[in-house]
Amino acid sequence: MRALIISRQKFPVAQAEFPGMLQAFAAWRERYKPLMEKFEFFVSGNGGCGIVNVPDDDTLARIMMEFPFGPYSENEVLPIVDGDTALAMQQELIRQMMGGQS
Repeated sequence: MRALIISRQKFPVAQAEFPGMLQAFAAWRERYKPLMEKFEFFVSGNGGCGIVNVPDDDTLARIMMEFPFGPYSENEVLPIVDGDTALAMQQELIRQMMGGQS
């Protein structure tokens, strides 16, 4: 199961807490690095995104529950599928709807 995770900072982290949060974030990243196809930061400095490839929804839920900046962020998790696969599926669906099932 692949998912796009978008995270944007919603609340500021207290300056005194930030070094510890950053260490926790680095440890979280290392723990889940094998499941991350992409790991990106926004140039604006207000969050980032990534693509994970996980075996099941429980693993995805654990990743998000353990995300250290979760309470300070607005997070969006979107299941995704390969674009070429989705395009072929859409084309087949259209053929079926038009009566040209093959």
